[in-house]
Amino acid sequence: MILEIDNLVKHFPVGGGFPFGGSKGEVKAVDGVSFGIGAGETFALVGESGCGKTTIAKLILLLEKPTAGRIVFDGTDLTNLNSRQVKEYRRNAQAVFQDPYSSLNPRMKIRDILAEPIRAHQTMGRKDLERRLDEVLEIVGLPERAKRNYPHEFSGGQRQRIAVARALTLNPKFIVLDEPISALDVSIRAQILNLLEDIQKELGLTYLIIAHDLALVEHVSTTVGVMYLGNLVEIGPTAQVFDDPQHPYTQALLAAVPRPDPKHGLSEQLATGEIASALNPPSGCKFHPRCPHVMDVCSQTYPELRRIGESRAAGCHLLEEQSA
Repeated sequence: MILEIDNLVKHFPVGGGFPFGGSKGEVKAVDGVSFGIGAGETFALVGESGCGKTTIAKLILLLEKPTAGRIVFDGTDLTNLNSRQVKEYRRNAQAVFQDPYSSLNPRMKIRDILAEPIRAHQTMGRKDLERRLDEVLEIVGLPERAKRNYPHEFSGGQRQRIAVARALTLNPKFIVLDEPISALDVSIRAQILNLLEDIQKELGLTYLIIAHDLALVEHVSTTVGVMYLGNLVEIGPTAQVFDDPQHPYTQALLAAVPRPDPKHGLSEQLATGEIASALNPPSGCKFHPRCPHVMDVCSQTYPELRRIGESRAAGCHLLEEQSA
């Protein structure tokens, strides 16, 4: 495994506000999540907004500090690194963010945007620097002359290519892709996806994709983890999870995907109600207030992930009942 997440927790304290101050409690954004990503794999985290996907990405990128748990990258525990080790890690772990319109500095030319991470992490002569910039631009399908322009002179798809090029400048092993195509026009999303797949094959990269677009996840990922309100409720090979979802929440997510078939009606697996607050989550299984298969035990005991076959796991009391 190139990346191992072990019982990761991130709670954000919430203040009482003026004039009384004090604390109202904690937002349990990530509440005990564990998974691993193999080298060369594309791992996808999916779930509704607010389930903790982006918080996990920030923790992995060291943009937030975990409340508890461990993050191990290539054998190194990231929770207690010194400044030199953090710098080395960030050479190997890069990110491509959702919005190409805000992730690129509008006051900088593309040459300076691409050169910035190189200058921050290593010393390189001018000729070698220009050669490296030309290489990454070629990898993402942009001409050398693009270096002389500003971000506003490019389309959304071209800007996202530039963001990918910036992530590649330091020859990373691992890239976090946070909703990499959701801000792009439908007509160019496939181009960016194909580009990312080609780059992964060529350079042997490992991806973590944060997404809510299940069609994207099914197309590009090898393994998928389904999150609900800070917890991982199902994990396994993408094809198996999509073909035979075991957790009611996974079933509800897939049932909500529109299908181009007029004979296909609404599924009985759809979840009802609104997602609960991470500040005051339900007892027991956090999904039980919305679950169509709720039982008495669901509100009393949290269902731990249990293995299904060799490579899958899901956390649901229904699975315990079926195996009893």
